[in-house]
Amino acid sequence: MTSIPTDASSIKPDTVPIKASALPRPVTIRYLGFECTDEGRSYRMRVDRGTDDPRLYTVSVPSEAFESRRARFQDAAEMCLQRLQRELDENAELPTGSSLVITTADLDGYRESQQRRSPTRKRTPHPERTER
Repeated sequence: MTSIPTDASSIKPDTVPIKASALPRPVTIRYLGFECTDEGRSYRMRVDRGTDDPRLYTVSVPSEAFESRRARFQDAAEMCLQRLQRELDENAELPTGSSLVITTADLDGYRESQQRRSPTRKRTPHPERTER
């Protein structure tokens, strides 16, 4: 028979309690939509840090990027999200309302990241249609 210690000081906890306020809150970035402008498309993003008011940002993709086919409409929101994430990683205090513009380097970096990702992705074949 094992005896249970009655002295609380002899019990060693596996974890140490931490106040929830001491833990860093995850940053959430939400895509709010885009607007077509004379210069291109402006993508609106909302950043919520969980501790203060959400911050709003705009990331623009110039029309030339779409016209030259260096950017695809279906990829632009993800490209803008990645750019904003990099900016926030470099400057966590990026002022709300800041506007960023996708550059040639951003376009090249996005294309390279997609090419690196592509060979490892396995595509599942579409099921054959059956006629009724």
